[in-house]
Amino acid sequence: MWVTIDVEEVQDMNFDIKWKKAPRIDYKSNIEWFIKISKDKKPTAFVLGSFAKKYPNIVQKLSEHFEIASHGFFHKLVYNQPFDEWKNELLKSKETLEQITQKKVVGYRSPSWSMPFEKKYYEFLAKSGFIYSSSYFPMKNYMYGNNINKKNPFNIYTKYGIIEERPIPKGVIPFSGGFYLRVLPLFYLKSQFKKNRNAVLYIHPYELIDKNLLFYFKKYAHINLDYFLAFFHFGNTRKKLLKIINEID
Repeated sequence: MWVTIDVEEVQDMNFDIKWKKAPRIDYKSNIEWFIKISKDKKPTAFVLGSFAKKYPNIVQKLSEHFEIASHGFFHKLVYNQPFDEWKNELLKSKETLEQITQKKVVGYRSPSWSMPFEKKYYEFLAKSGFIYSSSYFPMKNYMYGNNINKKNPFNIYTKYGIIEERPIPKGVIPFSGGFYLRVLPLFYLKSQFKKNRNAVLYIHPYELIDKNLLFYFKKYAHINLDYFLAFFHFGNTRKKLLKIINEID
């Protein structure tokens, strides 16, 4: 099991949520808790460049225990961006993270798995010094994903080198993080992680708030359908993570 965290602020998520003001969240303590429970698992943090600029000390602390990889600079859906804009923001994120950590950044995960499955994106990743991506979601939904169900890691060959793509796993449905991990029962999650040797666990710092965020965030945002989709079933994520990380290799 590959343990990962997508390090971003809650207002960076791509749901159509109308924020009244920026929520107050103690990202430092949430991330420190995650470091404590997962640092022995060779974890990876996919860090948004804008988050790193704002919280360089948190990213520096993460880099002591985690591989630091890029999550882009802003949390934009890649398929909505002009290609040159995506390239510039990718390089900006890589440079920002390398300056803070003094380590090479070789991994990338696109925001919301939104990078099109097209050769030119992988070519630019390879040209820019990346060696792997975790941007492939093997199920199509209204925001992201692919119709082709690639469950295992595979290589993309480009003229600049090879990029290994590490897909988010799924059984009948995805299970390994975010909404799916919050909603699905623990017994099912544990069985799926045990079946999937290439399972990728992923989480976000704001999901580690140990309370029901469906009500916590109503003072910061207008209530709509996307609000419910984003914050449904918060409050028990820490307990599930502890069980999964402690019991699954």
